[in-house]
Amino acid sequence: MTTRNFRFTYWIFSIVSVLALAGSILLAIRTGTDKRLPFFLADAKLYTEYFFFGAPVGIQLAAALQICFLLLCSSAVLIIIFFTFQKTVSAEVYLIALWAFLVDAEALRLVMLIISQRSTSIGPLVSLTRVVYGARFTGLISLFISGLYAVGIGHERPQTGYLLAILFGAMIAMLIPISIDRFQSSFMLAAGYRDITMIVTISLIVINFIDYVVAARLKEDSSYVFAGIGLTIAAGSWVWLWNTRPLTGGIGIALLFAAGLFGVIERLHKIYIWK
Repeated sequence: MTTRNFRFTYWIFSIVSVLALAGSILLAIRTGTDKRLPFFLADAKLYTEYFFFGAPVGIQLAAALQICFLLLCSSAVLIIIFFTFQKTVSAEVYLIALWAFLVDAEALRLVMLIISQRSTSIGPLVSLTRVVYGARFTGLISLFISGLYAVGIGHERPQTGYLLAILFGAMIAMLIPISIDRFQSSFMLAAGYRDITMIVTISLIVINFIDYVVAARLKEDSSYVFAGIGLTIAAGSWVWLWNTRPLTGGIGIALLFAAGLFGVIERLHKIYIWK
């Protein structure tokens, strides 16, 4: 795969991510100014208030701001990858970019909140819930494959990693049961096998870290260890923000997500030649 194809992929990811960020900001304004949303969430027994520097903030605005910060961080990382990895054909970076791009799917949670308020049809909510779960599983699998590439397995075909991640992510999302009568604080419908899903999620993140540690030993470069630590921090922060958190803590976790990914990019620059 040529560097031109890598750059084109990064360019597409960056553009779409910025558009998703702009859309999430508009949705945040929409949810923050809709005075009927608190009553809707109260009827669903989901409404709560957090405090931000002493000011009360409803759960809908807290979630919207956390999602906006998360998308801001992912967009910034993708733009940095696009401008700094212009001549690098790193399979690890390629897979990490896919994951950072899929983080943008969290913005669909705000779309589901608006749909659930405006419509009684459950079909769109089920479909969008599967899309978000598909993006999450695809992102986790892409991280897992990036760890395999770091070790040296399948390094010559990074596009195969994309196809496998998308295939297995979509398959899991289609098979997972969705409850049609359990609206959650994440503004998504509840998915089945929650405990199993979380075990698999944590396992994939841990295995990815172990792969980067093994890569450091095999290639005698400690930068892989620091890259693994950064990915673990970023992935853990992302998983923590799958549900709405208190506003101050949620923004802090989003910034931790960004710090972890920025650390990964900085360390991978020490390994690969760029520009």
